[in-house]
Amino acid sequence: MEMITKLICEKNKISYVVFDKKFLIKDFNSSLELIVDEPDNLKQATDIREVMWEFVGLENRMEELYSGLESVIHFPMIKKDENYYDLDVETYINEENERVFIAYLIQKPKESLGYINMIKEINRRTLILESDDKKNQEEHYNLINKKLLSFNVDMDGIITLSNDAFSYFFDLSSDQILGKHFSYFFKARDLTLHGNTSIIFNAINQKEEIISFHANIIPLAKEGITYENIIICQDVTYLKRIEKELVFAASHDSLTGLANRSQLLKKMDRSITKRNGVLGNFSICCIDLDKFKPVNDNYGHHAGDMLLKHIAKVLTDFVRKKDMVARIGGDEFVIFFDSLSEKKSLCKMIERIEELPSKKPFIYSEEDIIEFSFSLGVASFPRDAKDSQTLLNVADKAMYMSKKSEH
Repeated sequence: MEMITKLICEKNKISYVVFDKKFLIKDFNSSLELIVDEPDNLKQATDIREVMWEFVGLENRMEELYSGLESVIHFPMIKKDENYYDLDVETYINEENERVFIAYLIQKPKESLGYINMIKEINRRTLILESDDKKNQEEHYNLINKKLLSFNVDMDGIITLSNDAFSYFFDLSSDQILGKHFSYFFKARDLTLHGNTSIIFNAINQKEEIISFHANIIPLAKEGITYENIIICQDVTYLKRIEKELVFAASHDSLTGLANRSQLLKKMDRSITKRNGVLGNFSICCIDLDKFKPVNDNYGHHAGDMLLKHIAKVLTDFVRKKDMVARIGGDEFVIFFDSLSEKKSLCKMIERIEELPSKKPFIYSEEDIIEFSFSLGVASFPRDAKDSQTLLNVADKAMYMSKKSEH
């Protein structure tokens, strides 16, 4: 697991566990010990189902997730002791080039617990309302936290009532809100309220920022017939931010910010799928940094890290926008050249890469200029291989043959 992913989890108090296709634990962080029912059993090679009952009976869904039929499995509001957690399960390619599962447990903030109890209370009072037509709907709104946007809509989606938090968020008066369809203020993939109990809305606040809301839909009924819905929205933008950070961390190198091996292979796979039966091709160039160990030995690991960052920038500045630079381990980089496999053009490109170390030296300090050089290996689709991993192996082998011949 990438170090940056671990740091993000620690920073945001997210517990995680990594396990393989056989449900055997491979990695976890210490905060998970405070959540699982039997922390003594939480160790590597233990079946995750022995410490987290949530995975019992999920074999079929996990298989679908593993095979790509699902992108994520989401379990909202799992109760552990007195706390609630959202559980998300995804897959990623680890450093051993193995597809594994990773489960994140994100503790809900204290206001969310009040939010849950509030929803329960509103539902309870809704039942009372069915048998008491004289109940005033304002009682429902007195239960709602002022930080939560809430509004009523009729069966056509027209807003009939809204709270102060709604007016404040959009900087509008009630007169400017009432009578409009709720889609005027909120966007979502699915704006259908009927049959839904919750939905994710996006809205733009006064600062022109996109805010994400988790909206609970609570039907109001008389004599068993729903006539309106209360919609209560909780800001979950911070969860979306964390999600984006985790997605980036899972697909990028933590030191250089370049794409990692997993992201590179996905790029190659997409290009192969897109080009099957269509004119088009691409090439990859494996780049190994020569004599990297002496840099660490003579100047320290900080200098080595700075050199890798320097090379990442040099290569990124060199390639075209449609190309990709990846770091796939240690001192090894790969350039993906989109729509480039003609030998003459490729040879010219390689010659230019070989000139980069002399044109872009690494100035470590006023006294120290650290020289470096590359060993290169090239492979092209579909000339050298028909799948991504084989193509990468061909280029990698060519690179090591080049490195061997130079020494």
